[in-house]
Formats: sequence, structure tokens, C-alpha cells
Amino acid sequence: MARTDSGAATHVGRRPNNEDSFCQRPELGLFAVADGLGGHEGGEVASQLVLSTVADFLTSQVAQPQPASPVPDAPDGGPERLIIQAVNQAHRAVRAQQSGRLSMMASTITALLLGDGEAVVCNLGDSRTFLVRGGVFQRLTRDHTVLAEMEEAGLDTTNPFAVMHRNSLTGAVGMEASVDAECNRLPVQPGDVLVLASDGLYEPVPPDLMVRLLAQGGSAQEMAERLVAEAYNRGGTDNITGVVVRVLGNG
Repeated sequence: MARTDSGAATHVGRRPNNEDSFCQRPELGLFAVADGLGGHEGGEVASQLVLSTVADFLTSQVAQPQPASPVPDAPDGGPERLIIQAVNQAHRAVRAQQSGRLSMMASTITALLLGDGEAVVCNLGDSRTFLVRGGVFQRLTRDHTVLAEMEEAGLDTTNPFAVMHRNSLTGAVGMEASVDAECNRLPVQPGDVLVLASDGLYEPVPPDLMVRLLAQGGSAQEMAERLVAEAYNRGGTDNITGVVVRVLGNG
């Protein structure tokens, strides 16, 4: 498994409570951000439940005897299938608790499963994962929103419907008619910096500014705190959460 330096920061922003959650489990190669929805209590419960369920599932898989692999393999497929199984289990866990004040709860997730020389990125909703390599910024995930689907279909996104529904999700963990989580595998190398972010972080902090803030150096924890502070200082109203993973080497 790749050696990493990771850090995480979160801020309530200008909201009454924080419905974001994050996960750092370097022993599993797992890093994730979740942004809950469904009201004050529901959002908090959903995001925490999603990440704890995913981490518990991956822990149970690692505990089982498996052949050596750059990234842990699922019995019926590669690491992509493993993380999708974990997200599906989280989906069932959230659905099972949807009643009363929690009846509308759900959560986004963006997750990184890191191995030797490669990583799997999984996403459902509009939390995102980015890669910065040699000062070049790359977005690794696709949003599951009405706006993103309209853009992909080449539709007009300036009309009143698009503006009204620009943040409406078409996929989230626990959402009844959710689309499936998407995964992709990519090579990683020493010097890479991966950033997992809720929309409260990446919306106020555009890519060029994010690259400049990361280039100021320091530990991954300092980088994460710098990004979150900048999002807040730029007027961010939403909950703000970021996880930064610096790849130091392999093995």
C-alpha cells in the first residue's frame, strides 16, 4: 500500500449544524467525505452512518484471507466492485433507519481506496475528488445532479428550471431512486496530492486557487485546514469539509 500523509478539516460554515463527515483510515487505504441531507438530525446521522458502514465493510474484507493485490480485491471482481459493495451496504443501512425525523435522510460520498501505485475513486452525489500532479489540476469524479445531466445532454442550463434545480441530486446513498455509485481506477505516484471535498469547499475555491493553496506546502493536515479556511473566508455558507492525501511513495 502506498505510504501517505493525510489530513482532514471541517467547518460548519454559516449553517446551524454540520452535516458533513469525513473518514481517514490509512491502514485500509480508505479516505472519504460525505455530505448529509435530510434536515438537521437526518443529515448528520446519514453522513456518519455511511462512512462508518463503508469502513466496517472494508475492514471485514481485509480481515478475510485474500491473495496479495495492489488494491484489495472483492471476491467477484476488482477493487471497484469492493468499494461499490461497501457503498451498497451503506445504502441499505441508511434505508433501514429512514423513519420519523430521519425519514428523508441520505448522503453523498466520495471515497478513495488507495493501493500500491494505483487508487480507486468512487463517487455518488456531488462531493468530489481531485488530483493535483505537478501543479496540474484534474477532477476525478462526475456529479450526480440535474445540472450535470443537463450539461452532458447538451441542454440549456441557463433556463429557470436548470437554475432552480442546479443542486438537485439524482444520486445519493439512501435516496430511493438513486443511480449507482461510479468508480474508476487511476495510477498514482509520489508527489501526487488528492483532495476529497464537499461542495461547500470546492464551490468557493476554484481549481486555480486550490492549486496555489496546496503549493504553499506543509503537512496534509495544514493543507486541509488552509483549504477549508479559505472557503469560509471567501463567504462559503455551506458546511465545508476536505480531506487531503499526499502520496509519499509505494510500499
